Amino acid sequence: MAHPMLEIIHGLLYGKGLRIGKPSPTGRVIATLMGRRADIIPFMGPQIHDHAMTVAGVPASKYYFDAGLLVDVQMAVERWYRFDVPLITTDNYNYEVEALGARMVYSPDAMPTVDTSEPLIKERSDLDRLGPLDPSKGRIAVGVEVARLSAQKGLGPFANGLFCSPFSFICQAMGYPRAIRALRRDKDFARELFDFAENQAIFPYLREQARAGVKRAVGADAWAAFPNLTPEMVEEWVIPSSQRLADRGKKELKMKVMAGQVAADYCEEDPDKFDKEIMFKCLSITRNTLAIDKAIAVMGRTQDWNMEWLQEFAVANGKLGLKLPIYVALNGRFARDSSPQQIVDKVSEWIDIMGRDGRLLFFIGNVPADTPPVNIHTAVHAVHTLGRYPIVPDLSAIDIQTPAFQPFDEWLKRQPEADIIFKARDS
Repeated sequence: MAHPMLEIIHGLLYGKGLRIGKPSPTGRVIATLMGRRADIIPFMGPQIHDHAMTVAGVPASKYYFDAGLLVDVQMAVERWYRFDVPLITTDNYNYEVEALGARMVYSPDAMPTVDTSEPLIKERSDLDRLGPLDPSKGRIAVGVEVARLSAQKGLGPFANGLFCSPFSFICQAMGYPRAIRALRRDKDFARELFDFAENQAIFPYLREQARAGVKRAVGADAWAAFPNLTPEMVEEWVIPSSQRLADRGKKELKMKVMAGQVAADYCEEDPDKFDKEIMFKCLSITRNTLAIDKAIAVMGRTQDWNMEWLQEFAVANGKLGLKLPIYVALNGRFARDSSPQQIVDKVSEWIDIMGRDGRLLFFIGNVPADTPPVNIHTAVHAVHTLGRYPIVPDLSAIDIQTPAFQPFDEWLKRQPEADIIFKARDS
């Protein structure tokens, strides 16, 4: 296996047109993001924590409390699916609020969840009562270790620390109705909430990650998606908050801190209400909060989108003759509930519209726990087969059969994670 930096350099050169050899999976992603195209359209590792736990058959009571087990399970499951680059995720919306004392629901079959019947924050006085986050509480140490191990496992530029972005933290702590009411009707209280989230809840967690050697941390912000927040509200509240955290992280921690990730993600559920102008506003905001400038479709009802719109946006906002890279997600429910043939048809449609001129990457927004593995194997196989450059003129001429794959338990026996996973099941 080549050194990660050599893989990155090869990917950069390949994407710029020096097509010598075959890029590694990491190089393939770099060539797509930084150049014109790779040899094959990449399939990135998705948010997969609950699904990986289910495939591996380990209990949530161990998986979400043991960083080594969580990382090993996800590395194994993502390698089984043959994603080009793995992504290690966890229930990263919960760590700060749990450590501050929020009432949680712990299930043997699913990730920890905030008990919304008893909010952590109901009124201003609760902010003084709570005080700053104590990193010895809750599962903060687990989150820090997940971040450290992700870097240790050789994920290179795709290894990140994780945290909950401020607006999503506020929603976790007090519920979305109270949070949105504060933003609209009590802006002084809203500013206090953001200050508490940034400096009392999130920054102490980031400090612990920095002490563990983490150089880059990503804060997911799904609660800030459209229509939960309008584009204007994201610009008023989320973007300035993200910049404040970025500035403080750089100054005090020497860490790249990226909050507000997927804020303004276009998640309109009713196709009759799809609005190109609003979608473009959302895309414009989202691309400005990401580590790499790109057009992105993440959690929304993407199976019903007119992908000509996304291609148009990417082309119109590109530079130097290249469109923006398009990072497009199969909707999680679509990936779970569709037949393998429906998945193949959707992959073919999207490659035909967005893949012919390169700079297209696939993933899945969030893989539900009960997704049939055959659907994920089919999605990856279809992208890697139909997405070979140069793309054939008639994609329908390629017959994509449901791929054969070894059952996970049989495959796992020959993998380095076998002992820890089988032991976690049995003990």
